[in-house]
Amino acid sequence: MLYKSKANRVGNLSLAALGLRIIDTVEKSGIDEARSSKQFLILKEVNGRYQVAIIPGDNKEVQNSIQALFIERKTVFVDTYDYVQGQTKSPIPDIKAAAGIVFRELNKFGCTFYKVKIADQSVQYIRIIENLKKPELQQAITELSLGDKLSHLDQIQLNYEALYLGKGNSDSTNVAPSYLRKEMQEAVKLYLDELRWLTNTNETVEWQTLYRNVEQRFNEVNVSLTRKKTVTNTDSTNTSTTSTSTTPTA
Repeated sequence: MLYKSKANRVGNLSLAALGLRIIDTVEKSGIDEARSSKQFLILKEVNGRYQVAIIPGDNKEVQNSIQALFIERKTVFVDTYDYVQGQTKSPIPDIKAAAGIVFRELNKFGCTFYKVKIADQSVQYIRIIENLKKPELQQAITELSLGDKLSHLDQIQLNYEALYLGKGNSDSTNVAPSYLRKEMQEAVKLYLDELRWLTNTNETVEWQTLYRNVEQRFNEVNVSLTRKKTVTNTDSTNTSTTSTSTTPTA
């Protein structure tokens, strides 16, 4: 099966975040075969080199980039928080109700994450962002016209995550990200091929869950994979009716 990926349209930091999230998902799956599969091990090796390549060579430049993203993330979050909080007092019933629903998620950790370690703040941002992606909240988010603002916050978090998690690799060999980009894209696509095959072969709840979780990692960085193949009778019966995700097919 051939895939046409939009991964080549995302930035280097988003591709790096995608690699980190896929690997973390597989390693936490509890499936030994998944953690030791051929393409997964290749992906880990390529990802390790890619993470090093995207880091700016100057440590001061790294710190400045991280600090800029840290400030921008907080600014966008606080702006969103204040806007939604204000809308909870709207005289328009539908707006007020929608704001109440969204604000409950935004306010889970407060507005400023007071006394929370910097590393832990990322975890809290990720939890809030992922909770706001739940289907049951989309109507309220649309009612408040928050879609673009939340997507922007998500992208800032992805960029911060990729840069912050990779900053410890100070022994950079100065390989340009563009040199490894195609190799990284190919490693991701080949791993998805392998995961699809393993999921269909094993046909267990654990493998299906892993596939869906990996698929969600693509959704988180706005990367879509469109499969190009000849449709067969088997494919027709297995095609998902969900428009936002891809289901494993034989």
